[in-house]
Amino acid sequence: MVVVTGASSGIGRASALRLARRGASLALCARSPAPLAEAAARCEAAGAEVIHRPLDVADEEAVEALAAAAEERFGRIDVWVNCAAVMAYGRFSQVPSDVFRRIIEVNLMGQVHGARAALRRFEAQRSGVLINVSSVWGRVSSPEVSPYVVSKNAVRALSECLSGELAGSGIHVATVVPEAVDTPIFEHAGNYTGHQIRAIPPVIDPEEVARGIEACAERPRQEVNYGRAGRVLEVLYAVAPSLFRRLAHPAFVRGSRGRHAAEPAPGNVLSPSDPHAVEGGWRGRRHPTLRRALIAAGGGAAAGLFARNS
Repeated sequence: MVVVTGASSGIGRASALRLARRGASLALCARSPAPLAEAAARCEAAGAEVIHRPLDVADEEAVEALAAAAEERFGRIDVWVNCAAVMAYGRFSQVPSDVFRRIIEVNLMGQVHGARAALRRFEAQRSGVLINVSSVWGRVSSPEVSPYVVSKNAVRALSECLSGELAGSGIHVATVVPEAVDTPIFEHAGNYTGHQIRAIPPVIDPEEVARGIEACAERPRQEVNYGRAGRVLEVLYAVAPSLFRRLAHPAFVRGSRGRHAAEPAPGNVLSPSDPHAVEGGWRGRRHPTLRRALIAAGGGAAAGLFARNS
């Protein structure tokens, strides 16, 4: 039996559908009642037994109530997948405090609440898999998206701490670390940059991440990474942080901005917004700025390492 948060769109919805096709019983949650009900209906049509609850993962009591309902209906919880997330773009000084705080509450505390509800039950049954969704921005830094970067770094740290505490217990904690994924999160994002926002390429298929979550539910791994560009960024950040900041930071800013102006807005951070779908339609839109910067950065890092070791 699997619980999936953030199941109305993106990675959460894709994961729920894949697990449904495998015959898993599901408990799904998200903030928007109608899109969540639609996702649940699709999972049921795929053969799954499903309960769903519209709730805010920042509300610990609501998350615990979902866990209790799932346990009452299905007898136990075997896997808990923390997918719910929101994001906002803008310089630190321009992102309002309530938007910054809300991103931390959803992205970090939402996963903390899910972990508490899941681990309380896993410890009683001495088994279970907790899957936390982080991001390549949980490993590297970027300007103009600080609340998201902070939250996803914290999610990785949380997973690592829990893995250490639970070693040898029969309970597994896995962290999923994808690069940019083709989901509606970019369209939904709060925006205080003055420009339209777009996903930074290369953008990977959400089904690829969902397949990894499905595999991790059956054969847990401590950390699962997706995307070659993300791994290049992680290596560059580790071995040449100054070069990373000099090349990647401007590329992140240029790569995330569209051509048209945009008024400041919180997106779906403070309240839900449409559309709700698995994909965001970003793949195939070629914006080579970041790709060129990565190639240059990778070459510079390699040259620097060679010079250091010669």
